Amino acid sequence: MAVPGTMGRIAVVNLAEGHISTETPADELYKSYLGGYGLGAYYVYNRVPKGADALGPENILAFLSGPLTGTPAICGNRFQVVGKSPKTGTFGDANCGGDFGPKLKFSGFDGAIFEGISEKPVYLLLDDGKAELKDAGDLWGLDVCETEDALKALYGDKIAVASIGPVGEAVSLLAAIMNDRDRAAGRSGLGTVMGSKRVKAIVVRGSQAIPMADEAKMKADRRELVKEMRTSGMYDLFANFGTSGMTAGAVAGGDCPVKNWAGTEEDFPTAAKVSDEAVQDLQYKKYACWHCPVGCGGFVKVEDGPFAVDGGKPEYETLGCFGPMLLVDDLPAICKANDICNRYGMDTISTGCTLAFAFECYEKGLITKEDTGGLELTWGNAAAMVTLTEQISKLEGFGKVLADGAKVASERIGKGAGEYAIHIGGEEIAMHDPRLSPGLASSYKLDATPGRHTQFSAWAVEAGFPLGGVEERYGGWDAEKKYDYTGKAKAHRVQSALMHVVNAEGCCMFGVVCIPAQAQVDFLNGAMGTDWTMDDVLAIGDRIANLRIAFNLREGLKNKNFKVPGRLVGKPPLEAGATKGVTVDLETQQREYFEEMGWDEEGVPSAATLEGLGLDFVVPDLHGA
Repeated sequence: MAVPGTMGRIAVVNLAEGHISTETPADELYKSYLGGYGLGAYYVYNRVPKGADALGPENILAFLSGPLTGTPAICGNRFQVVGKSPKTGTFGDANCGGDFGPKLKFSGFDGAIFEGISEKPVYLLLDDGKAELKDAGDLWGLDVCETEDALKALYGDKIAVASIGPVGEAVSLLAAIMNDRDRAAGRSGLGTVMGSKRVKAIVVRGSQAIPMADEAKMKADRRELVKEMRTSGMYDLFANFGTSGMTAGAVAGGDCPVKNWAGTEEDFPTAAKVSDEAVQDLQYKKYACWHCPVGCGGFVKVEDGPFAVDGGKPEYETLGCFGPMLLVDDLPAICKANDICNRYGMDTISTGCTLAFAFECYEKGLITKEDTGGLELTWGNAAAMVTLTEQISKLEGFGKVLADGAKVASERIGKGAGEYAIHIGGEEIAMHDPRLSPGLASSYKLDATPGRHTQFSAWAVEAGFPLGGVEERYGGWDAEKKYDYTGKAKAHRVQSALMHVVNAEGCCMFGVVCIPAQAQVDFLNGAMGTDWTMDDVLAIGDRIANLRIAFNLREGLKNKNFKVPGRLVGKPPLEAGATKGVTVDLETQQREYFEEMGWDEEGVPSAATLEGLGLDFVVPDLHGA
């Protein structure tokens, strides 16, 4: 019998031999790591040898659901992709919603692990308990939408597909893994890993029931929580506008970076043109991820003009990267760039930030029209932005220089260009500014996947997310003290542990912030038949945090040593705008967080910390035999 909430089966694909086996994880693994990138961290740590080439055969690529994926839990629709990141060399993960995660479980599997490299393009079919590797020669070269259409023509409309586009096939570091046409597991360069393994897609289909310990209670809890969440202002924002409703307010309030992190709202007074109502005016259809009561997604259409498009609605991160970061207020152009990224399979955050880097290099004279093939990369040039996005997607023209992200592009350009490449460890930074929420600086630098904006820390409290039920664990600290840099460590630890659990259990951050934190404990108990308390669940989060960071340390990478660009923390401080004069004391936040976690001043967990979390197998790697 599988642990309730799980299917108890993982498909392990040996790509070199074309062989598939099925593993049944021990019950204790599910109860220690849940699923998602919790179980993923266990697999990556134990199956990827130290020093492995992220794009070589020793790396793995795993797609993993969680015990709440496909259940009545609020927004239980996520899956995680994990492996060693080719962008940063660290533990890599990316998560996504849509229908793929639940349908993965309905196919009879909790996930799939790819090992080695295939000689030819292939895709994996998980079909009602059966796993089969198929030739993808006819799919190679197709974009994401064409791939999904071709597979649905073969297997019917009830399948779900996760695939890479031509950018992943080309092993570009900007590659994302796409599902449901415009949903992206975009971070960490894992689409690049998928391309390096010559895996075009995973197709999932089936109707197998997920065993749950108390499904009736989960459904009853869901009904009450949906009523409660609909009274939340956060729910109204996401339900009415999706994340696009945040853009103008984020620019005005100092959350959204402007002009490659060097500007303020004064440089972009037309933010309303790429936000909320303006985006809604182009939307012709809403959609929701599997059984989501919020429904933040949508499709937009521009009928005429140079940027005519019919595709997914751009999310806040995309609007920020292609809008304020480039001073572009042409919404159809942003929609067009978003559609190019979705179809070719590119991370919009990294792509937009890399464009902003290039635009600043152009402004500073480090590159010229001769370098760009005649493109004038001037701030606000919407046409140049779209053309350059197309060039990156096809690895043509100046796009070839930018196709591996800002860090690599700065090395190719030289001339001191690295000053304008805003990244941590090779990962471009998302559209949330530590100068407004200083806890973000800690998340960006100290999470196992650097630059991670969907990892909670004290910033979630500073940003006003209504994560009720754990405040008493902050040691008296609250959001009003956000610029007092001491005393935040407990909030950082609690919030990051909670988010590790959310990512491991298979739920969506947007749903979680609309309901009390205790709901995660209750749903896990209802699904898995456990009797966990909040302390038990947060301990699982701590275990996942320590194992993820242990992978980096075994690779010789200390998050303490990751360079944080001065612009992110106000060095020098902005001279205008909502965060005028702010300089974040990241050193204090870092030191106190290490102490709170039981890590030494280098950010290395002590042997006692690891053993207390059941991570005895890590101790020899970090502390010797």
